[in-house]
Amino acid sequence: MKKDIPKLVAQAKNGDAHAFALLYEDIYKDLYRFAFCMMKQAEQAEDAVSSAVLHAYEHLHKLRKNTSFRSWMFQITANECKKQLRLQSKVSAHPADQVLETASYAVDYEGKFFLKQAMALLGETERLIVGLNIFGGYNSREIARYLHKKEGTVRSSKSRALEKMRTFLGEEDPDGTDSNKTVSN
Repeated sequence: MKKDIPKLVAQAKNGDAHAFALLYEDIYKDLYRFAFCMMKQAEQAEDAVSSAVLHAYEHLHKLRKNTSFRSWMFQITANECKKQLRLQSKVSAHPADQVLETASYAVDYEGKFFLKQAMALLGETERLIVGLNIFGGYNSREIARYLHKKEGTVRSSKSRALEKMRTFLGEEDPDGTDSNKTVSN
């Protein structure tokens, strides 16, 4: 059964908490994946999504177009991730601790350690563009509007970011071993 998102948004705006829960149920996995892409740590991604959802619930009356709920939620989540990343940079831990934290959570999440390492190579804007495209399903035009950039700039940044990831994930040493995929202690 397909949910009538605009109708649920209207109900949620009128105080129906169950309608908001249904909206959240429809989007939470994509929001989490997007936040995880931005934050690089599971706990921080969960915190960012929780804060974003709370903010959205409290400010749902400010959403102008009920059909824009999904993009509005991604914008709030992106802003929350950026805010948390700024706070982290002010109180940054020892770099070795960050690497160990990243490695420990990455191995636990479906064995996608190398993909997470590749995402870690990207800058904040590149992660945002790739995350919005892959996890949010947004095209270059929509991302460009959100980031206040030219569509061509977004496409080039996405292309460069994906190439960085492909290079990291695909390079082999002359002896045939995957040198970038070896984790040393």
